[in-house]
Amino acid sequence: MLSILFMVFAAMTTAPEGVVVNSDYWDAASYDFKFDWILTKRVAASSDRNFLLTPLGLQLALALLTEAATGDTQTELTSVLGFDLDRKLVRKKFANIIESLQEESPDYNLRLGSSIYVSDDAQVRPRFVAVAKEFYKCELKNVNFHNPAVASKEINGWVSNITQENISSVDEDDVANMVMLVLNSLYIRGIWSNQFLRTATKLGTFYVSPTVQKTVPFMTVKDKFYYIESSKYDAKILKMPYRGEKYAMYIIVPNSLTGLPRVLNDLSDLSFTRYLREYQVDVTLPKFKFDYTLQLDGVLRELGIRSAFDVTASFPGIARGQLLDQRPMVSKVLQRSSIEVNELGSVTNSPTWLLPENKTGEDTEATAEVVANRPFLFFIQDEATRQLLFTGRVADPSLADGAFKL
Repeated sequence: MLSILFMVFAAMTTAPEGVVVNSDYWDAASYDFKFDWILTKRVAASSDRNFLLTPLGLQLALALLTEAATGDTQTELTSVLGFDLDRKLVRKKFANIIESLQEESPDYNLRLGSSIYVSDDAQVRPRFVAVAKEFYKCELKNVNFHNPAVASKEINGWVSNITQENISSVDEDDVANMVMLVLNSLYIRGIWSNQFLRTATKLGTFYVSPTVQKTVPFMTVKDKFYYIESSKYDAKILKMPYRGEKYAMYIIVPNSLTGLPRVLNDLSDLSFTRYLREYQVDVTLPKFKFDYTLQLDGVLRELGIRSAFDVTASFPGIARGQLLDQRPMVSKVLQRSSIEVNELGSVTNSPTWLLPENKTGEDTEATAEVVANRPFLFFIQDEATRQLLFTGRVADPSLADGAFKL
């Protein structure tokens, strides 16, 4: 699975007088994972199609902006993201997440990269550079945005290296005459702990809706998985582990063909995972592969981040000597992602859960069946930090690409 997020800054054409700059803009915030689900639910509600979202990429980019923001810009960012008043806690939490994701293993391949490209004529504050590098492992690089062909080539070279040439980032039009570009890239690929047999894959019917059906390849495997049938969501929840005892994919399949909106409406955290127990599960899952481009400007405004996109934007922590007509504001927020799920695996690894004690003393093995032949939700997380890496919906596994603006 791949993801690239880029946040483009444009210079203001005008700026209001009397903008107050807080000299101590390094005080702020702690982090709350609720933003992940709020964002996921908002994206899911925007359409009934496939989608793929990387909450972590967006959070890293916005956290960096919060480091440099003041006034209403800072207040809106910290409020929407759920930060508290202690910036050290925010930095520590993100540093721990990044450190966890950078652990190497022969069982999976994960590459996380963050970079900020700044116009050649901008004088970036050394403190911002130091904070970005130390806590967010983010490098700052100068680039000539006045030559968009050269700038886009250099930026796409960096993205290609992180994602092993699987995804590109920006077009020339995206970077022409910009002030700053915030990039975050995440690439993960792993192998299922319980692999599907290729010879068992067969064509079957996927119910896109009660009236629309598609014939797609379905994979099958019968093995021990952690599972629960939830009455709250009226859905089956399956944990599919990856090798390496590090990452996991969770799949939520509603019992009704039209039941996914109920799941999304009620889902707010991962507390249900504590109730999973080991079953012998017969799993039927469609193969799927799709690309997704998401423009997030609108949804961030709706959630309450408005000043950052306006002439009132205040980011004095980024650069020195800003004239009123040169202060940056966010121009656009784009996220491009790709996923492929097949018999060998998809994109991550995770631990195996311990079997709860059998208090009855019986040796009878619990069995269950999960057939994902209707729209379903999935998410992938780092089991150590509980950080959501990807969230998504498979509404039609036969579709290979998508794009949406919010």
